Amino acid sequence: MTKNILTSLIAGTFILISACSSNKENTDETSQAEVIAEVAEPVQVPAVCIWDKISVRETAGAKGKYVTSLSVGESLSYLSKDSTIEEKTYANVLLNDGKEGWALKSFIVNDAKPAVVLSDISLYSRPDLLTKSDKIFKMMDIIASIEAQGDWMKIKGRRSGAKWMDEGWVKSGNISFDAVDIAGAKFALEALAIEDETERATALTEIINNGDLAGSRFIAELESHLSELTMPTEAEEVEEEVSIEEQATDSI
Repeated sequence: MTKNILTSLIAGTFILISACSSNKENTDETSQAEVIAEVAEPVQVPAVCIWDKISVRETAGAKGKYVTSLSVGESLSYLSKDSTIEEKTYANVLLNDGKEGWALKSFIVNDAKPAVVLSDISLYSRPDLLTKSDKIFKMMDIIASIEAQGDWMKIKGRRSGAKWMDEGWVKSGNISFDAVDIAGAKFALEALAIEDETERATALTEIINNGDLAGSRFIAELESHLSELTMPTEAEEVEEEVSIEEQATDSI
């Protein structure tokens, strides 16, 4: 009887020691996993900026040291970290040149690609022709492409003339992902917004003659605008005809 009790005690002690050893090994493994997780690189998510001249700062908040600014349509990486300062949320981002900083998250679209509208398209609430809205994205509007479903595309961006951004579905046939089209659209819209016709014509000429933008599908449109600006008006044509007649009369 005493021998059985002693045997049971020894066996129980061995099991307890084994369990403690196993728990210690599990704890050590967990600690190692936590350390590895802490030193691991942050997850990078492809993202797009959909507003122009968005500041990137060294630290989150408007008081952080200025690093650079983002262009509408610029691709970047979201580092899966946010910080809220004075009720505004900032996203930790990595730019294509390696610069890292914080930018207002409202203007960053994650898991998206930059794109541009090639001709006017209607916005739909869902990928269904029955859900058409009265909102229209105009040619050269730069957007973020979020998701594709058949010949539909979910997008987000600011429509020409709109005060804020819209999100919804469009038919994907009139969308371009080419970097040269996106850049061409941005600079073209800036040039077309110039009020002074002479300055506008100069800006358009510079874009048309820029070899880096030669492949943009908007060049023909810009050449048409430039032609209209430089075409003599009816009054100028009459004035030129009178001048020619006067010169002819003086020479007689």
